[in-house]
Amino acid sequence: MLTTDRECRRGGERFAMPTLGEIEGKLIVSEIVAANCLRQLLAGPETEPLSSIRRGIKQALQNRCKKSGLCGEDTDAALEYAFQLLDAAVEAVGNQPKLDSNARETAPQLSRVAPPPQ
Repeated sequence: MLTTDRECRRGGERFAMPTLGEIEGKLIVSEIVAANCLRQLLAGPETEPLSSIRRGIKQALQNRCKKSGLCGEDTDAALEYAFQLLDAAVEAVGNQPKLDSNARETAPQLSRVAPPPQ
């Protein structure tokens, strides 16, 4: 199963070398997350960009997994990993100070970041 915190889980040290399937899966997920974020950025401002990105990631991953012949459990694991990756990126960006028009740092603004749907 794909997870961003594999090494932190009990027993994770036994799996120091990821399988080729895990590597390929992580690359596919990273590509889809990056492409959807870039597409949203280039599309322009939106009131709920994160929910739009999540929908795009879900649709693209489901299509890619179906095309690859993956089972539902593997598709769900890929989606979970993609959303973990997106959440980690959003958190990292939210923790970075912003620069105002005079190149001074301002406090991070997380108002556009929505929690993941349950």
